[in-house]
Amino acid sequence: MAKRKAKKRKRTKKMQPRPRPKHPPRSAASDAPGIIAVEYKVTFEPIFDDAYRRLPKAVRDRLDELFELIQRKPQEAVPELLRLKRKYPNIPQIYNYLTSALSSLGKIEEAEAVTRECLRRHPDYLFARINMAQFHLARGEYDKVPEIFDHTYELKLLYPERNLFHITEVVGFFGAVGMYFAKTGQRTVAEKYLEILQKLAPGSPLTQQLKRELHPGLIVRLARRLSGPVE
Repeated sequence: MAKRKAKKRKRTKKMQPRPRPKHPPRSAASDAPGIIAVEYKVTFEPIFDDAYRRLPKAVRDRLDELFELIQRKPQEAVPELLRLKRKYPNIPQIYNYLTSALSSLGKIEEAEAVTRECLRRHPDYLFARINMAQFHLARGEYDKVPEIFDHTYELKLLYPERNLFHITEVVGFFGAVGMYFAKTGQRTVAEKYLEILQKLAPGSPLTQQLKRELHPGLIVRLARRLSGPVE
């Protein structure tokens, strides 16, 4: 699941040409992306909306602590995150943290329910969209992914009012979209997203996951052949 926009030293970089559909997409398999030059900045600094900034400082500090706790002991973070979600339903980051914690515990149905609730309340929240796309990808429901992203495969086109994105937003989005293209047989397009991810975050689990999908090892290739249809 998509993670919190972690606090790191301030860095920004410009994104260059990105894949996008050549024509208005009609179905998942018919999308044929090309290249468009769309520039925006990518930062490692946290990006918070007004609602988050209006939270009491003690709550913001506690959310920072809960994020760290999710990495080590997610089961201990869940009860408090549930309480905070009820108290602050207008803070989508809380839903994202809770989704991550529940997913880490293998409670996928509960995690997806939290994500769906977040999308109902905050339909434009990027991490909720990414999380939902990942749930569909895991179940092989590839045709449902394009609708989540409004049939748009470039962040700037999906959020035209924004000129700055956090690194985790970019990696999460390109990881999900790249996997969608890989799973639907559009390898050339998926390779473009992998190239971007390898430049931005070569060590990210999402980068490695897409790399394994596109360039599986010998054992995986043999397993895929053996599991394929018998002619």
